[in-house]
Amino acid sequence: MRLRTKLTIVATLAASCWGAIAAQEPAPAGRGRGGRGGPPQYYWVQKTKGGVYVPPNKPLTRLADLKKKHAGQANWKEMAVRDKELQAEYNSAAPGSKISTRFHAGFSNIMVVFEGEMRWEIENYPSFVASRGSIVNISPMTMYSYEVIGATPAIWIDVNPTHVDTVYQNEPPRVAGAVPTKISFNRQPAKYVEPNIPHWNLFESAKAHPEAPGGVRVRTDHFYANANYGFADPNDPLNPNRGNPNARGRGAAPPAGPFNPKMPFGHLHADSAEWWMVMVGQISGKFETGEVIGSEGDILYAPPYTWHQMANHGPGPSCRLTWGAYDPVNFNSVPAE
Repeated sequence: MRLRTKLTIVATLAASCWGAIAAQEPAPAGRGRGGRGGPPQYYWVQKTKGGVYVPPNKPLTRLADLKKKHAGQANWKEMAVRDKELQAEYNSAAPGSKISTRFHAGFSNIMVVFEGEMRWEIENYPSFVASRGSIVNISPMTMYSYEVIGATPAIWIDVNPTHVDTVYQNEPPRVAGAVPTKISFNRQPAKYVEPNIPHWNLFESAKAHPEAPGGVRVRTDHFYANANYGFADPNDPLNPNRGNPNARGRGAAPPAGPFNPKMPFGHLHADSAEWWMVMVGQISGKFETGEVIGSEGDILYAPPYTWHQMANHGPGPSCRLTWGAYDPVNFNSVPAE
């Protein structure tokens, strides 16, 4: 029988769901991530070949591999994601490393810290220390600087829209192909609009709100990042929602059968790529190219039109920071007729 693939379009996340724990994707049929319920609506798209990766993008970038590659070096950089919308670069810097005061004119700048400690100065806000599990969100036109403190190097990921340049408070060092040039324009730091805040930490949130520590942490015109937190095993002894059949994120559903990457499954995005940073635990990514398992500090990536299904994996809590250029719409697979 010829396979006919229909797609269900689902709405964006409802505001009431932002703080809920998400254990795996996709949501039950007919509800989607929008949670609006009702019967599924059917549409068609011109699906191109999925699982096509343009370097540096790949299904799984392992932080452990990058640390091995740069063994003996405290200061290094590696681009892990770069497409038409966003880029993400790993950074490592030795204690005492600093950057001068600077800002981005039209876009926010997001940093996610995995190791070490960084003291941040963000205009109009008290200084703070970012450490493992921290998300630093710098709004447009806002001056910032940082210093790596403590006894060990800091490792973090810098996320920006692709092709965004930096504006400096003072004359920067010369770089190849550019000339430091003094400019003048009116500047007003952009205000933070919820859920955006200058600094958020996953582990502090888990202590304060163990029942639902995740949620959307970044939402701007050019960024969307949702901390999906949960447990693979609904009865995991660390799961505060164990035994509650109505709790979201209580655990992964049992597999329906062997995973076949050659058949439609999960969902895809027709508009842009979607990718994930593992903030704690392990995450399973089932893609058209096969399944990969990411650990803390790793990045998993799905190009546009690529079927994918993400889930918590292994014992204990898992959290993936889901990234997109905007709040994504899921197009779910439909069984063959």
